Amino acid sequence: MEIKLPDGFDNREEAIGSIIKKEIEAGESALVVIKKGIGEFLLNNKGYSKDEVEADREFDVETGNEKCKSKADIVVSIDGKRLMIVKCSIGALVSRERQAVACARLMDSYQIPFAVVTDGNDAILLDTLTGKAINEGIEKIPSRDELKEMTEKAEFRELSPERLEKEKRILLAFDSIKCSIIHGE
Repeated sequence: MEIKLPDGFDNREEAIGSIIKKEIEAGESALVVIKKGIGEFLLNNKGYSKDEVEADREFDVETGNEKCKSKADIVVSIDGKRLMIVKCSIGALVSRERQAVACARLMDSYQIPFAVVTDGNDAILLDTLTGKAINEGIEKIPSRDELKEMTEKAEFRELSPERLEKEKRILLAFDSIKCSIIHGE
């Protein structure tokens, strides 16, 4: 059976590789737009200052003999203390909840109390200690005043060594997945 290849390709592997690369690039471009929009939303609609909203915060994740980099798309800090991370996503938000929680649990010496996963139109707010969703909707991302109030009751706990290793593996597994999108789906 002969398979018709897209114009400009001589073999199937080359065509597949090119298509996947284009889809990944499109997905990455969409994430840049989402991240920029959420950053502006936090500044313009939720009362945070530029000093409190940090984009693309990288951190090291060490497991065994490996040292990898991970990042939060946005980190929100008040009075120098990290209180919430934001992971931007395309596609089903629930599929990225666990990644956001692992990121918030590992980024600092304590578990950052809140994590958000968003596609720029919708959002899920998560309690990092429990891993449970506590609110849904872009408007439910806490304002600066709301976050300050929420974190007055929050615990800033370290992870146990056993849980720490599990969270590292979970985060690195998510980080290794390059999710591509097909427009219209």
